[in-house]
Amino acid sequence: MSTTATSSWQAAVQQLLAVRRPQQAEQLVRRHLAQHPQDPFAHVLLALALLRQQRFDETKTAAKTALSLNPAESEAYYLLSLAQAQTGQPRAAEASIGRALQRNPLSSTYLGIRAWVLNLLGRPQEAQAAAEMGLRHDPAHAECLVQLAQALCKQEQWGALSTVLHRLVKAQPQLAVAHRLLGQEALRQEQFLAAQTHFGEALRLAPEDSESHQGLTRALRYSFGPGRAMRRIDRYLTFISEGTRQWKAKAWGHFLLILLPLSFFCIPLLLFMGFEALYWRLHPRVRQVRNRPAGTHSYLRETLYRYGAIASELLLILSLLPPVIWGVLWIGLPENSLGPGLTGGLTVLVMAMGGALKSAAKLPAPDKLPLGWLLTAGLMLTGSITACVLAEQWPWGPLAMLVGSSLLLAWRVRSTRQQVILNR
Repeated sequence: MSTTATSSWQAAVQQLLAVRRPQQAEQLVRRHLAQHPQDPFAHVLLALALLRQQRFDETKTAAKTALSLNPAESEAYYLLSLAQAQTGQPRAAEASIGRALQRNPLSSTYLGIRAWVLNLLGRPQEAQAAAEMGLRHDPAHAECLVQLAQALCKQEQWGALSTVLHRLVKAQPQLAVAHRLLGQEALRQEQFLAAQTHFGEALRLAPEDSESHQGLTRALRYSFGPGRAMRRIDRYLTFISEGTRQWKAKAWGHFLLILLPLSFFCIPLLLFMGFEALYWRLHPRVRQVRNRPAGTHSYLRETLYRYGAIASELLLILSLLPPVIWGVLWIGLPENSLGPGLTGGLTVLVMAMGGALKSAAKLPAPDKLPLGWLLTAGLMLTGSITACVLAEQWPWGPLAMLVGSSLLLAWRVRSTRQQVILNR
């Protein structure tokens, strides 16, 4: 094949990719590979076409084939890194983009992806350094600016973050993620009208951006009085739960000071939280914004998949309460002494449940519904209550349910931790 013909087919593939027609680009590359299966750059273009179609496993295969034919092909390492990061392999992605940088250390594109992977690994300081290095070579590079903003946000460097975001929007005014990041910063500063404007612009540029949809609904939610009150309560409870976990004296002081008073307001607080959640979901403006794109899963399915695992753990925790209460009464503790302890314990449990649900909301929704765990946990809760009620017929029932629920809870927590580690 002549050089002119070679350049022609490559240009055609790249043009198809540029106009977002990766399927046609893939067909053209495969026709070329049928005649020239040992062309490493053709495998690189195939990997790129497959990546654009989100066929990540096939992307990795094509990139590895290109590397087997030409180990010095830095672009193949770059595409392999992207596919690995998208399939929950950030450590492998870090190694792959590192090899690409060994062959081309001045590439802002590679440095931007390295910063992205480091942010995924929870190493924002290193991500910041990689992004800043990329910006020294290309001051307007979009990925480097985005990852620099993400790293600064993780480190809570708010002053520097504001400067970087305005620099990003000035350099890339048509980039949806730039306006989304501005919206998130406006939310943090409680500038809810500005946040709605930024998220609206992000959705204009990328109508199917789920994070911008969520940001816009939050901005609307906090624009209403009940939503603002709920936000303050949530921030205060987060301060206490996170502070006590980190052994901060101020947080522990607030926890001890409000524990007993809050116990008496536990049920009113839960009722207010339910009212606020229902109020903003049914508000006409919110209902209009929450009309999600076609093909999006229903809210019921998304809720079950996202919170199914944590809900099963919470049901198992609740199944421990009846036998514990039964045991306390069995050893002779008066029933009238359970009131303060029970209300205080329920308050702590509600705070823990809120923190767990909030953590689950920040994670990607799993692909599998833990229906078996939900049914098992529900049966354990039912059996626990039944065993305590019928303890006279079988006195070992509460103890058996306590042991069974404890073992299942330990098993469930262990499997959840393993899943989180695999996702990282």
